[in-house]
Amino acid sequence: MIRRSLMTAIAAAVIAIPGVAPAATLGFDFSNPLELTELNQTGNLGLFDPSLGILNSVILTLSGRNETTLSLTNTAVQDQLVSAAVSTDLFFSSSLVGLGALLVNPVISLTNATGFVNIASGDTAFFGPLVDAMSVNPLPPSSLFVGVGTFSVSCESLSGISIAGGGGNVAVDQATQAACGASIVYDYTPVPAHQTPEPGVLALLGACVVGTVVARKRT
Repeated sequence: MIRRSLMTAIAAAVIAIPGVAPAATLGFDFSNPLELTELNQTGNLGLFDPSLGILNSVILTLSGRNETTLSLTNTAVQDQLVSAAVSTDLFFSSSLVGLGALLVNPVISLTNATGFVNIASGDTAFFGPLVDAMSVNPLPPSSLFVGVGTFSVSCESLSGISIAGGGGNVAVDQATQAACGASIVYDYTPVPAHQTPEPGVLALLGACVVGTVVARKRT
């Protein structure tokens, strides 16, 4: 019982020594504005400076969004049941060679759909803004991001529209905007501060050692 109490006191004293830092996080991000497709956007994220401490884990997020407005005009002499879907595929790349090689394109696929609508002869149906957004988390090794400075993440779009119904008698007018962004969060253990233990902590450690010796002599 005495030895267990002494060991508990020693553990508490060690924990009380200043300079033992808890885990910390560091993050970088960018978000580009919407622009008409096809787009070619880029942004920069920071690398993890190893002088900050020991890197535990990395969360990389790639994001994309699009916004579409469109109109469908029935040029047939009879009513038409029709549906339109606008797709935007985002292809990502990076100046960090090891990361770019791991990105399977398209990384993000976005879709805006009207659903089926009945359009009378000569009429026009308007839709929008139709919005879609998505984020993905690739899982590259943390070691890729250790260094000093920044790396770039770029994206390009490939968009299109498909029509179901209408028998080829539906005229389409559409405008699609898209944008991409990225963020990265580093979880790390900071480098411990080199500080001298407080006098009170040293005294407690000394008392624990003396107590241990006395306890051993009594047994």
